[in-house]
Amino acid sequence: MMRPFTSTISLDEARRRLDANVRPISRTERVRLDAAAGRVAAADVTSPLDVPPFARSAMDGYAVVAADTASASRHHPAVLGLIDRIYTGQPSEVVVTNGSCAEIATGAPLPSGADAVVMVEETAKSADDRIHIFAAAVPGQNVGRRGADILRGDRVVASGDHLTASRVGALAAIGCTEVDVYARPRVAILSTGNEVVEPGARLAPGQIFDVNRFTLAAIVSAHGGVAESHRAVPDTVADLAAALDACAGADLIVFSGGSSVGERDLIVDAIASRAGEMIFHGIAVRPGKPTAFARFGTASFFGMPGNPTSCLSNAYILLVPFLRATARLPPYAPRIVRAPLARRIVSAAGRHQFYTVRIRDGVAHPAFKGSGDITSLSQADGYIEIAADQDTVEEGSPVDVTLL
Repeated sequence: MMRPFTSTISLDEARRRLDANVRPISRTERVRLDAAAGRVAAADVTSPLDVPPFARSAMDGYAVVAADTASASRHHPAVLGLIDRIYTGQPSEVVVTNGSCAEIATGAPLPSGADAVVMVEETAKSADDRIHIFAAAVPGQNVGRRGADILRGDRVVASGDHLTASRVGALAAIGCTEVDVYARPRVAILSTGNEVVEPGARLAPGQIFDVNRFTLAAIVSAHGGVAESHRAVPDTVADLAAALDACAGADLIVFSGGSSVGERDLIVDAIASRAGEMIFHGIAVRPGKPTAFARFGTASFFGMPGNPTSCLSNAYILLVPFLRATARLPPYAPRIVRAPLARRIVSAAGRHQFYTVRIRDGVAHPAFKGSGDITSLSQADGYIEIAADQDTVEEGSPVDVTLL
């Protein structure tokens, strides 16, 4: 049956419908701290201790009673007796009293009685271990107080926080070894088509290697999901419906192929055969017009174009934001650079176009070949967007390039 699109929706409308259908992941799991980077915390974590757990020196120098140095100067130094040498990890048992001091290393515990540290550059040592102090100190000077960083009971990580390197470090600082995180969404990926075969197989006439399963899996893995790849299936409603059944345990299901202008449209029939709800089918974009989104049981379903560039382009534009929202990750914020366009581009009327470019010597050179050519993206540095109401971009025009 031939079923061309009768209508399409705008890119903005597609995004609104996707946003309305995001269901953030609710499953949680506990992971070791060394595997927590990049995950999303599923529970608040409070500190069981002060950090640091003791007052410590912020400088190499001498721990003193600040009052002993009140009138110290280069011409009239305060002279104190050295009673100990204190290194990191070695608390001192001495008590610093008036007239005495202790040599101390950066990070070492401040000894009892001392309330300041004079940096070594402001001192001199005589042969008889008398320490000459050349600058007055005030209480608390060059001392990291106990709990200066984190107090016992402080919330170190909040539920929903993205566990960046610094947040993992904060958890380590309080002695945490494991953390509760949200599970990564499971994403079932499958290509459709009688002509699609596994890379490494022998190509028969009319066959091509499966590209989309691998590009989509790379996208999913890079943006918080767990890719579950399935072998390609033939273009029949029965095979597609059976594939949907096989993927039913996933949080997201992503098929590529099976839906295009003027071709047999099988995705719609397969979704309908399993009581799925089609949210949209066809977007006014180029490349990637034959893109579908549906609800299938508890899963979200993306029907991506079969052409490799169309599929990957819409994965960046639509799948990535949806997946990251499902995974509770922060929105993706790719780097954007501004550059003049090397030559004039003519765009398809009425369709929002994503046009790939290469950056050479600060100039954006068009790189798009065709929707079926993966090198349109693999040899590009990024893409520019051409609005649906714009039909040309003139040579030399400044354009914003979203880097891939």
